[in-house]
Amino acid sequence: MSHNREALMRLRVYQSCHGNRTLMRTSTLIGMAFLVLGLSACDRQDDVPGVSNAVVREVESLFADTARAEIALSPETATRMGLDTRIAGVDFKHTLDDRSQARFERTRLLRLELLERLKRIPALPADSDISRDLGVVRTAYEAITTLEAFGYGRYQPAYARPYVIDHLSGAWIDVPELLISRQTIRSRDDVMAYLDRLSGLASAVADERRRLESDAANGIRPPRAILERTHIRVAGFAAIPAGEHPLVLAFENMITSVDALDGPSRLSLSEQAQEIMDDEVLPAYVALDDTLGTLAVDAREDPSVSALPNGDAYYRAILAFHITPDISTDVLHEEGLRVGAELKAELGAELDAAGIPAGTLAERIAILNQLPGQIYEDSPEGRATLLLRIDGIAAEATAALPRLIDRAPKDGVLMTRMAGFQAVYSGGASYDPATADGRLPSRMKIDLRDMNDWPDFSLPTLVHHEAVPGHHTQMAVTSAYGQLRLIRQLFWNTAFGEGWAVYAEDLADETGLNADIPYARIGYLQSVLLRAARLVVDTGIHARGWSRERALTYLVETTGMPRDLMEEEVDRITVWPGHAAAYLAGRDRLLELRERARAVLDNEFDLAAFNSVILEGGPRPIPMVEADIEGWYGRVLEQD
Repeated sequence: MSHNREALMRLRVYQSCHGNRTLMRTSTLIGMAFLVLGLSACDRQDDVPGVSNAVVREVESLFADTARAEIALSPETATRMGLDTRIAGVDFKHTLDDRSQARFERTRLLRLELLERLKRIPALPADSDISRDLGVVRTAYEAITTLEAFGYGRYQPAYARPYVIDHLSGAWIDVPELLISRQTIRSRDDVMAYLDRLSGLASAVADERRRLESDAANGIRPPRAILERTHIRVAGFAAIPAGEHPLVLAFENMITSVDALDGPSRLSLSEQAQEIMDDEVLPAYVALDDTLGTLAVDAREDPSVSALPNGDAYYRAILAFHITPDISTDVLHEEGLRVGAELKAELGAELDAAGIPAGTLAERIAILNQLPGQIYEDSPEGRATLLLRIDGIAAEATAALPRLIDRAPKDGVLMTRMAGFQAVYSGGASYDPATADGRLPSRMKIDLRDMNDWPDFSLPTLVHHEAVPGHHTQMAVTSAYGQLRLIRQLFWNTAFGEGWAVYAEDLADETGLNADIPYARIGYLQSVLLRAARLVVDTGIHARGWSRERALTYLVETTGMPRDLMEEEVDRITVWPGHAAAYLAGRDRLLELRERARAVLDNEFDLAAFNSVILEGGPRPIPMVEADIEGWYGRVLEQD
């Protein structure tokens, strides 16, 4: 048809031309919690036209072997996912990840071997699910093994860090968060598993302390600001008496629900937990604290990973892990500046329209915070009201989902206050997917210690990012329709995952979900502005030699957010290079793909179908998302 020829011409022409304070504190834990999807997809075998069943069985066997190898390397991942021991292939509940230098070396060699096996797989039809899974896994292993070759850092299929520990991560905080938030107790064996892991925490902290010392001797040491911040937090953890410690209090609370235990048994177990804390765990923290204090004395001020051995190459490698290989730091930096300037101008216009007096951005946001109805009461009633508020925002967004996604899932998400331990050491807001065993539901958690952190105008975009149509919807769609193999469920692509969550903020605004909430568009614009500013600072620090002070000044002046919160942001970017850059980079790639699809399909463009193609394929590299979108609109044109 002529219409079809016109559409194909548009395709060819397009391809020839296109070779707030609050939201800063959100930190999704998807990369740590991983995808938790239907386990029916874990053990599958597809018929692949043109490929013998023997080859398919061989590839499926390799996928299964690779998944089990990764789970064996990280029993903590299996707990976070809520895997059954039969699926995992190992009884993991009683042990923690081995964090020793010897295990780092063994893991590096094992992953190189797995990558070689993946590379030896014969060519498979490009449009088959098994070929797609192979592409995702192989790309991820290429990125991970490249980073591991530098000889320092911590790497899992879902995260990459240059330092053994920092103020945000490491056994000192990751294991307590696991035990308090993800380890459930329903039986006597669960009780013993908790105690075994509590005891194992001392060895995990000691292993990382030894690696930290060894790395420092080889020129791999976190900057002074990071060591000092970590020193303060570890010291605070170590100073809590065993009987009042969150790890013991959480344990005591969980064992009250175990019917097989009587009062004396519970008392004895509580005493055992306190003894482990006093004799093993707290001394390990004290030793780590001493090391941190010593290393901080003559540590460098430079926040960049470029200061590390072969650091420039390391930054390029970690950008490949989080975004895509061979990406230009100059292009990323300029993109952040351009988008930031556009958003800042639009934000200023919104503040003008709201009648906020002229001044610096920080001054104007402060005035907005003080308006009636913006800050919730600092009381149990105020906190309950805020939780009801975000629950209502999520419900409204869920009702709008059919306009945004085909076959929109109706899975609910529980809105909860962040537990005291996680709030003190992490703060902000986060999303935890449901566990596969059904023990824990999907939850959006928010730190409500300081109600000034959450003015009402910021809440809609917070919910749209973390819950609907953001991370919760992202997980629900992939779970319902993605049918990913277990190996795919272990991998997380930051540009895809966080890119979608920021793009979801755009979707919510475009759909009118902010329209009836006073000042909600201001919260949305400030959120995306922060993502752009973080991209500029990430590349500024790690590729352009920005000092900590220069990065801090830029963030404060650009976003209008308080200096203390921007200090946290700079330090986060320091220890997590490339991660913050991936938010805006991923979002912008999705927007570019959408504009391309609109240009090609014109009136036949279907937003819900477009978004479903993105989500149903699960976490994967952005180039693969691009290929999927091109395949989708190619099929639409063929059907016309």
